[in-house]
Amino acid sequence: STALYRVFQELLTNVARHSHASHVDVRFGCVDGAYVLTVVDNGRGIGPGEIESSASLGLIGIRERLLPFDGSLEVRGEPGKGTHAVVRLPV
Repeated sequence: STALYRVFQELLTNVARHSHASHVDVRFGCVDGAYVLTVVDNGRGIGPGEIESSASLGLIGIRERLLPFDGSLEVRGEPGKGTHAVVRLPV
């Protein structure tokens, strides 16, 4: 629970610092034996280079935090239309 809370906290921090969003939608549930956390914003949209960049310390930290639990992070963005992040953590 602490790992998931910290991941959620980092995702919201990224929205606040980088996205320039006016709206954030958060969903959480259990699907197919995994906790699923989805954070979607309507901001500038993260670029593909930013997702995999070694300078994206927040995303790297999230992936490292999920690794011991066999969790995953999927991030995609569309310029000017926002960013969509999905975290999956096996129950």
